[in-house]
Amino acid sequence: MTKNGLLYTCGKSKSMYHGEENDSIIMHFLDSVSSYTQNKNARIIGTGILRCEFSSHIFELLHKKGVPNHYISNIGMGRMKVNKLDMIKLEIIPRNIAAGSIVRNYPIQYGQVFNQPILKLDLKYSNDPMMNSDYIVAMGIATKREIEVIREIAFELNAILKGFLLERGVKLVDFKFEMGRNAAGELVIGDEISPDGMRLWDIETNQSLDKDVFRYNKGDLVHAYEEILKRIMPVESMK
Repeated sequence: MTKNGLLYTCGKSKSMYHGEENDSIIMHFLDSVSSYTQNKNARIIGTGILRCEFSSHIFELLHKKGVPNHYISNIGMGRMKVNKLDMIKLEIIPRNIAAGSIVRNYPIQYGQVFNQPILKLDLKYSNDPMMNSDYIVAMGIATKREIEVIREIAFELNAILKGFLLERGVKLVDFKFEMGRNAAGELVIGDEISPDGMRLWDIETNQSLDKDVFRYNKGDLVHAYEEILKRIMPVESMK
């Protein structure tokens, strides 16, 4: 009996199943939305598919730019086929504009535009404590060289997304992503890149087009996700 279709693992926002090939996984994006800082959880119909569509488009863009990631294909209904990775237990967070925890924890003004991006690394554990290179190496999470590669990819990814979104009338405030090791031991981007883990502001109004809509009761989250997806999708894909 093959493992195809059997549950691989399940988290708050995604279920993952074994794919047809031994090294592939089917990620099913769930309609679950949560905010740790605001202690909120909800099921909002349609958000899973919208996150999957957004992530798929971004991963396809990154493939074209030569940025390694786990994406294989979008198979519909909020499901994405990806290569299996050994995930590194870090959240990688590039910041371009001050918002969120950096404003709460430091004497930095909300909305301040940084002269250069700031990179934050958090441990995926409990309340996501911030990490530095010494802790990461000491805990065996990644080597010094891997940390260098993570930083290089993070800044490259940030530059690509920032420019791509700016052309579509959106400011990339900050975002989080994850990385893992593929079968060859190479570091590649995994998980998702979606408005669930990004701050995206309209360039004219600074209106949020991301999970802050849910987090701070700013309106209809589905509408916000539909709007940002509409902006990044080619016209022919929306017909």
